[in-house]
Amino acid sequence: MAPRRLAARTVVAGLLLQVPFGLVFAWGAVVPHVRAEGWSPLLTGAVFSATPLGYGMGTLIGGRLSDRVSARAVCAGGVALLLLGFAVALSLPSGWSFVVAYGWLALGLGGGMALSGSVAASVALFPARSGLVGGAITAAYAAAAIFQAPLLSLLADRVGWVSALRVVGAGFALLAIAAVVAMPATAALKRTRAAPLADPLTLLRRRPVWAGCLLALTTACLGPYAAVNLAPQAQDAGLAVAVVAVVLLCFSLGNTAGRLTAGAGADHWGVTVAGLGVVAANLVAASVVAAGGATVAAYLTVGAAAGLGLGGSAGLVSRLAREAVPEAPNSAFGLVFAAYATGALSGPLVGALAGAGRGAWLVVGFPSLIGLLALRLRTGG
Repeated sequence: MAPRRLAARTVVAGLLLQVPFGLVFAWGAVVPHVRAEGWSPLLTGAVFSATPLGYGMGTLIGGRLSDRVSARAVCAGGVALLLLGFAVALSLPSGWSFVVAYGWLALGLGGGMALSGSVAASVALFPARSGLVGGAITAAYAAAAIFQAPLLSLLADRVGWVSALRVVGAGFALLAIAAVVAMPATAALKRTRAAPLADPLTLLRRRPVWAGCLLALTTACLGPYAAVNLAPQAQDAGLAVAVVAVVLLCFSLGNTAGRLTAGAGADHWGVTVAGLGVVAANLVAASVVAAGGATVAAYLTVGAAAGLGLGGSAGLVSRLAREAVPEAPNSAFGLVFAAYATGALSGPLVGALAGAGRGAWLVVGFPSLIGLLALRLRTGG
């Protein structure tokens, strides 16, 4: 196969593979229907929260495997987990089957492995553009909800939420299978004398790795908190339903654009400069809410800035990992993205413990200042 065609098939397959796993962001579209059947807010929230928990584990496992076996095989493993989780949750729908099988296993563990394998396969072909390629793949994951959520909402109103998820889940499961089949088989990285460094604990002793994990962890807290609390707070401020919908759209678009622009920016200007932009976006979002901004313009700003911060933090990971451990970049990617997923999981919980008011935005935004220290430490400063 011609090199250009091989590269195109690999990247396109990696992009398409992220779309089914983006269903996690569309869960909110069926939550009103689920709660109408007696599910508690804690249980519906647990379905969403289980995903980043599994996602972090999936990227950690998938990243390490991608340095040892074909990236396509890693992606296939992720799709197998997606199919298994969907089969269990959608044939036996219950609170715990959705938490464990749908959220944690299918979209979480499976999604993390699919991301690691897709990034590994694509970045191996474009090492000089690792930030752009990795950012684009994670952007495809985030962008999926822009059309998945309205589709699920429309179907749930007509056939019920379980049937809606069965139809949409089956369609995207077929897309996942097609993406893996279309992805060319690529060889794993050649083993070198430095291969023992792929051990996670050994990798974490490297300053660029643990500082990168700290950066990802601290800059991923605010975005998920915003995703959960931005709409209710905007409604409490008296904004119209249509305006609240636009605010959420700004968040989704910012999340997508942040992943792409942060990755490309890391390639062009370096991780430090792109990271400063991520920190700034988080601080703007937290400061505007904490200052009492309750206008339409204020909430639109917060939505876009919080989305950019969350997406930008993810977009940095690929370039950061390749620079930190050139001989085992996929293992490093798994570690750093696992830290990102931990921050995403922690943000809503920490904010809730802080009272879920204006002050909570400062609590979840403050860790981004630690991200400034992480940016300095990763370069040996």
